[in-house]
Amino acid sequence: MAGLPLYHRIYTVLIEQIREGQYPPGATLPGELELAQQFDVSRVTIRKTLDQLERDGLVERRQGRGTFVRAGRATEPVKAEVTGLVENLLAMGLRTKVKVLHFAYEPAPRPVAERLEIPVGTIALHSVRLRSYKGEPFSYAVTWLPESIGRTFGRKELSSMPLTRLLVRAGAAPAEAHQKVFARAASATVAPLLELSIGAPLLGIERTVRDVHGRPVEHLRALYRPDRYAFELTMHIQSNDPDALWEPTALKGN
Repeated sequence: MAGLPLYHRIYTVLIEQIREGQYPPGATLPGELELAQQFDVSRVTIRKTLDQLERDGLVERRQGRGTFVRAGRATEPVKAEVTGLVENLLAMGLRTKVKVLHFAYEPAPRPVAERLEIPVGTIALHSVRLRSYKGEPFSYAVTWLPESIGRTFGRKELSSMPLTRLLVRAGAAPAEAHQKVFARAASATVAPLLELSIGAPLLGIERTVRDVHGRPVEHLRALYRPDRYAFELTMHIQSNDPDALWEPTALKGN
């Protein structure tokens, strides 16, 4: 979290402690002096931290009584399994809301063209979506699709239907995906959309999806608030093999 304001680093730690149950709903946070000593900072810094927590609706500060954790905010993030990508994205799409910020047919830049296996500059659908859960934004996703697939739906459908369904409808049913997970700092563009400070840590994924014929049908690069979104991975090991390695357990379905 280097580069973040000191108060925001403490803010991030306290959110994690609240989410993990160290301070459950209704609990009282330590006082300003105790927190200042705990984090080795000034009371002014702690006051800014608590002010931010209160503005975000995570705590309630009562004059002369202390700071109390509010119920129902940031206590449990949206979750998605790393396995079962298509199934879980479909389920996520059904219970979250999407705002389409950008929807246009543009020349594919080199990195995208390479992922979609098309010539650089080929026209493709470029979309940007902001996804929210219970009114709180948690992801910023940039997606590129081959033009032939993009022409099968419009901006309104992209905001109301899971992209996986649109791909199936277009005859490009997803069959497999290659994905990597990385960390990224929130830029001046993304930070305000996700209601964060510039430089705040984000969880990122980059994914290329192929259809049943092995053709690339989607390239996605998404950024998530780590306090509102989490990846989970169930794994298994063959206990009768002393040299066995952990392997992902495929989902049975939703």
